Amino acid sequence: MTASFHALTLIDNTEFSISLNDMIENYKHFEFKPYQKGRLNQIDTEYYNVLFYESNAESDPLQIVYLCELAKKLNVILVAESSSLASFAFEIGAVDFLLLNSTPARIAKCFDKIMHVYSYKNETKLTYKEDIKVDKSSSHIVVKDVGKVRLIDVKDIIWVNGAGNYVELHFSKCDTPVLHRETMKNIEKKLEPEGFIRIHRSTLVRKQAISELMPTDSGDYKIKLKNDIYLNLSRRYKSCLESIMSPS
Repeated sequence: MTASFHALTLIDNTEFSISLNDMIENYKHFEFKPYQKGRLNQIDTEYYNVLFYESNAESDPLQIVYLCELAKKLNVILVAESSSLASFAFEIGAVDFLLLNSTPARIAKCFDKIMHVYSYKNETKLTYKEDIKVDKSSSHIVVKDVGKVRLIDVKDIIWVNGAGNYVELHFSKCDTPVLHRETMKNIEKKLEPEGFIRIHRSTLVRKQAISELMPTDSGDYKIKLKNDIYLNLSRRYKSCLESIMSPS
């Protein structure tokens, strides 16, 4: 019988790895290959459609970014020693979360869940392609914080303020900005495909978030956002007015 699920296992815990691989070998529709140490962005997602990945609180931030991208293409199952990482599995879009001391019965339920998700995806694939426009741009900004790594969805950002070697990321439904180590030049390149324009030497704004433009006596403009925040549009950046007025 041809396997429907081609799984990679990247598990450091030897006991769990052996147990998991034995179960996969004996489970209907599954085959597996232990993944040699390497970057997750090198995985062949055209062939492999399941990844069992052991994570911990000190995981490489770059690997976390790759996990987020992989979760869009295949079934990621996050494995960890502590249940404290269960919420992280949800954040990256993992199909399931397993503890290293999971019983064979719990792992079997994980296999069943993978098959259920696979069946659902196949049934809705054509509808999804017709009705949903897939965004191929980078969907997250990785922000390193004390003791953790935050994944910021760029769709939640409405304006950015420069602060030296840092930028402040501002959101429509949150009064507290997030400080991110990035230059304005670099963040502008990342956000430009998302519809951001520069209105000031130290300010970027999402064009769709603008609700009003108001000229001032000095020749500058005040910009009002849909969440009632006011920003300054410097005369140096008046060329962006045409872009703001454009319906696209």
